[in-house]
Amino acid sequence: MINYLYNARDIAAYFKWAGVSSHQEKEYLNYIFQIGADILAKPLTRDYDEFEKAVYRELYYLWSEGFENEFSDIATIAPKGAVSLICDQEFITLESYMKLLALHLIFSRNLPYVHVNFTGFMLPLGLKGEFSDYEKNVVKACEILHLTTHDVYNQPFDLNLGIPDETLCLCLDTEFRKTLSEHEDIRKRFIKNAATRLQEFKKTSAAIEEKEEKKKQRLLKRKMARETAKALREAAKAKMAEEEKRSKGKKSSSKSTVSSSEKSTQTTKKETNKGKKQ
Repeated sequence: MINYLYNARDIAAYFKWAGVSSHQEKEYLNYIFQIGADILAKPLTRDYDEFEKAVYRELYYLWSEGFENEFSDIATIAPKGAVSLICDQEFITLESYMKLLALHLIFSRNLPYVHVNFTGFMLPLGLKGEFSDYEKNVVKACEILHLTTHDVYNQPFDLNLGIPDETLCLCLDTEFRKTLSEHEDIRKRFIKNAATRLQEFKKTSAAIEEKEEKKKQRLLKRKMARETAKALREAAKAKMAEEEKRSKGKKSSSKSTVSSSEKSTQTTKKETNKGKKQ
């Protein structure tokens, strides 16, 4: 059976379609590069930096073409004139969409399946071929992308018998899932990175709190020193004022003593002069 290998545009389209946040893109890229030759085209498995540049280049291309999220036109993923590699040429949009679903199951290994109703794909995907041809292309895409279908009772459903007008469970082939299980689950990597970032945040937060506490202590000491200096200045001023008041009191008392003695002397002189006249 043919094994489809994903290219940079497939990865970039999934990022846009699944709404992978910018701070998680590197984690997804590391994970998909780690799996390597099992799902990636060989030129992309040689050097991580080149792989990363290729994906970001395709991200910019898709953005410029208007493919920005899950509500964008799937037909804009494949460039004009592109040749389909899995489905017939008139069903190239189906090929793009099936690759997105397969990648979603690859990246979300904890997700056992996704619910799909294949009969409802033709209109939103803009497919205009015969329904019988559409059924053949769905079967072909599932086989090459290692996808299997089950009914709502979790019983295998053979699409070769025809596509039913009901919801099916689309999941990864068991053997292919085992191949992926040999590699580290991206969820564990997210958990490890989140724990590492949390520890870094705690350390940074503790350092900031310690710095702020030291700053508060310095400001408190400065405030206390200013208040102490102010109190000393006020005490000195009060002491000087008290001393000045005391010195003024002494001067006024000495002046009153002198004036009273002068008055008594003058009274004595007057009485003496009066006695002489008599």
